[in-house]
Amino acid sequence: MLGINCINVFLFVIALGSEAMAAPATRAASVKPLRSGLTWSNRAWGQGKKSDSISNVDVVDVDGFDVSEEEIKEYHSKGLTNKDAWDEIKAKNMGEWDGETWIDIVNKLSETKKLMGDRFEMCAKKGCDSIEADNVDCYQTDCISGVSDSEKKKAQITYGKWQSQKAHGLGMSIGLKNSLDLIDDLINDYDYAVNEQCVQYSECRHYEAFHKANKAVFGTEYGEKDSEIKSEAKEYGMMSKNEKNGKWVNMW
Repeated sequence: MLGINCINVFLFVIALGSEAMAAPATRAASVKPLRSGLTWSNRAWGQGKKSDSISNVDVVDVDGFDVSEEEIKEYHSKGLTNKDAWDEIKAKNMGEWDGETWIDIVNKLSETKKLMGDRFEMCAKKGCDSIEADNVDCYQTDCISGVSDSEKKKAQITYGKWQSQKAHGLGMSIGLKNSLDLIDDLINDYDYAVNEQCVQYSECRHYEAFHKANKAVFGTEYGEKDSEIKSEAKEYGMMSKNEKNGKWVNMW
């Protein structure tokens, strides 16, 4: 049977087989990190999400809001399996991402926990195995008016640790999306990582901590040279994809 993973504001679901799970360390009861080296299919974002093959992969990333409980059961039965804003806790718009807004985790953290907790529980009830937390880099932006970067980062770490505890308490693992500045603070709380464009921005070295801990790192690039992607992926234990002509191409 495969496992299922879901994401934060945009809940992405990942399914994997029991053989893909690493042995648990000090985690909540049955929660296990995703081991380094897992192959994956990205059906959650990017132009290639509809066509990315699920054949012979360990993990499938899908939209946790749109996917049904029946579909998750079907993925599991095949040996396979992310979108989750409410006026009260909204901060600023994300700009280039139409319809998406930041959540005010500084002034409205308790309200955020309640609403996001409901979404985590939704995924657990659907049979998800894990949460992939997206949009956790508010501290790098002007996301909340009148709040310093240091205040936002402190709040982000606090919220990140809560997300981990909530997911683990529901029997799900959790992944860290981008947010390289948070790795040192959250490496022991998160079970794997998802990255966009670390090759493009020469940032893949930050994932050495996940690699050394034998935790999976799923990477995506958008038109970078295959040779460069494969080189970085090999050094830092990443399973990366490159988007070409509207399709995801595996770099392993």
